[in-house]
Amino acid sequence: MTHTATGQDLKDAGCAQVLEHTPEAWVASFEQQAAALLKANGSFTAEEVVTMIGQPPNHTNAIGAVCRTFVKRNGLTGSYEPAKSPTAHGRIITRWSMTTF
Repeated sequence: MTHTATGQDLKDAGCAQVLEHTPEAWVASFEQQAAALLKANGSFTAEEVVTMIGQPPNHTNAIGAVCRTFVKRNGLTGSYEPAKSPTAHGRIITRWSMTTF
């Protein structure tokens, strides 16, 4: 029986591929800034982090891959809001915060 890749399988593979080519220093910088914003404000968006540290040097897909890894590792939950950057044309982005009950 042949395994057909699911959408999630393909997403995981794409994230793994882009992370292989993302400099460790940029990953560390993203994670440190996200953690600092989470501690100071209780939440963060990838847009806020990238505004502070700059774009990844390899590919913009690294933003989502690094953020996704950080979010999963820390058990964060998301809410949605419009992006602030004019170049984002008001697209909806995720604001990540600690899970609270």
